[in-house]
Amino acid sequence: MMAATGLRAVIARELRYFGHHRWDLSLLIWFPAATLALLLWMFSYGIPTSLPIAVVDEDHSSASRELIRRMAATRGLAITAQPASLQAAQPLVRSGAVYGVVHIPPNWEREQLRHAPQPVVLYDNAQFSLAAGTIGGDVRAAVSSMAIDRAVVSEARFGGGLAQASARLGGVQADLRTLFNPSLSYEAYFAGMLLPVALHLFCVIAAVSALGREFRNRSVDAWLQAAGGSLPRALAGKLAPLALVYLLFALVIVATLAGWRGWTPAGSLMLWVIAIGVLMVVSIAIAIMLLGLTVNLRLALSLTGLYVATGLAFSGFSFPRAAMGEAAQWWGGLLPYTYYLPVQQGQWLGGASASDWAIGMAPLLWFIALPLSIGLPLLARAVRQPARWGAR
Repeated sequence: MMAATGLRAVIARELRYFGHHRWDLSLLIWFPAATLALLLWMFSYGIPTSLPIAVVDEDHSSASRELIRRMAATRGLAITAQPASLQAAQPLVRSGAVYGVVHIPPNWEREQLRHAPQPVVLYDNAQFSLAAGTIGGDVRAAVSSMAIDRAVVSEARFGGGLAQASARLGGVQADLRTLFNPSLSYEAYFAGMLLPVALHLFCVIAAVSALGREFRNRSVDAWLQAAGGSLPRALAGKLAPLALVYLLFALVIVATLAGWRGWTPAGSLMLWVIAIGVLMVVSIAIAIMLLGLTVNLRLALSLTGLYVATGLAFSGFSFPRAAMGEAAQWWGGLLPYTYYLPVQQGQWLGGASASDWAIGMAPLLWFIALPLSIGLPLLARAVRQPARWGAR
């Protein structure tokens, strides 16, 4: 009975604090909500379209005009400029007005008819690798389709019509089939990975702030007194509102992607919900560890940026972990998001089995047990050392 009373007293104390401190309430609710909404809106179109490019046509033939029409008809390209020369096109690339320049050389059509074709050259801006990849694929598709059509027409002169000519020219081809995310949507791919890591970061920041301000404000005694002198009750009461808010955010992420946005998880929706809920518990455990190690709000927040914010970069999200150096792989192995990401993607896009999910979840549970085993004893010692309170 006393334990329940102390827990309720700490929760009520925390809610009163948020009622009088709007900045902390914004850090808990409104900043994360705005960030998640912004990320979702950023990728809501799913696939990059109408990326601006420039075309330098130095042939001015019917074939070059046909190629320009085919490139303009692709989904990913938008021809926004046709400068007279490559020199005139360079400022457009340097200023960011276009992502690439397609150069059709002089006498391009004539050399094709003489069976000595010159290449159409694409100069792409690899600083923007995603845009460069999309543009390169669409330009190659336009050039290849035109070359194939011309070859089929030429072969058809030997009889059998266009169908047989196409069959004779076919040869051996690779059949590429996409297993997961067949629509190639960047909303499913990027938003599905960025939203959880953003929530993970905000949850650690909020938990570190909630605990750290008691030491910064030298109010540890009042906090423990509300809990009847019990540190576990004090922690549970302080972190319960925060945990509830972030678990609701996690459910909103899943409901948004797998409901409102119309996607269907390839695996189990329930296993995905459990995994992202565990990630929020991991976030709180890490916050307890960081504050226990530092007993300093500012330093703990700095360590949060170093430890948590690097999670996405070292998770294999953008660069394969197998291709990283040993030091990078070692650091990635210390980050919880490295282990959460394949668990989520297995249920979100991969259709992984429940046994694979359970195997992937095991390391995440260690990221609860180990930080708590470090952080709780350190916090228990810190609350008995008033001389360490008040650090800014």
